[in-house]
Amino acid sequence: MAGAGQHVIARIEDFVTRVLEGTTARLFHVKLQPVQIAKRVIRAMEANQTVSLNRTFAPNSYVVSLSGPDYEQFERFKRSLERDLAEAVLAGARERTLTLTSFPRVEIDRSEAVATGEVRVRCALVDETGEEMPEDHPALRELASGHTQILDRDKLLAVQPRGPKASLEMSGEGRRVPVGAGTISIGRAPDNDIVLDDRRVSRRHAEVRLRLGKHTLYDLGSTNGTFVNGKKVNEIALSEGDRITFGAATLIYHAEE
Repeated sequence: MAGAGQHVIARIEDFVTRVLEGTTARLFHVKLQPVQIAKRVIRAMEANQTVSLNRTFAPNSYVVSLSGPDYEQFERFKRSLERDLAEAVLAGARERTLTLTSFPRVEIDRSEAVATGEVRVRCALVDETGEEMPEDHPALRELASGHTQILDRDKLLAVQPRGPKASLEMSGEGRRVPVGAGTISIGRAPDNDIVLDDRRVSRRHAEVRLRLGKHTLYDLGSTNGTFVNGKKVNEIALSEGDRITFGAATLIYHAEE
């Protein structure tokens, strides 16, 4: 069994090396390489399995925290690396005969608590609304009673999480923009989901994305910054009533039951 286990690990590492080093890693000249991040993500997947009836489920939501210097080296190619890491999770689950309930979501973020060269991974098994799923969750029990694993890439991609229901209210206007599982872009450019006509607002100023079941606000390196309840932020999980300020514009986050 030990030999077989080593063979599986070798195959996964070979896959990660080919996918990540063959496409993304060659773009970097840093000590921390994408393949190292992928290995940490796969280890987190192995350490956080959920057993329900006769099935073992892999986490489908991952947050990878890097130091400021490491994050900056990867930032330009972050989306591409996140997609490659998600593919690596899918391959790792398949090799380990684990079940995925949806296509993996991997997000890379910056953390001042992480040292240069260090990688911290948090992960969870979440449902289509973004809530964490315990082993006795009805959806897991239903899947566990089936006969096939949900590991087909195209089928997993077709499963779109809804995300918790919420909205962003335009202060002073009363208009609300629904927020779900998709990304909400905010800025001065006309193709944003929320367009703010203010010269102090950058063309691509910020966005709201679902992270481990929480709507999280990200400043996209704006010139004048993003503020939540008067405090400048780079990223923050939003809570009911939070007031988000961009220049003279204010949005209010409403979590809906």
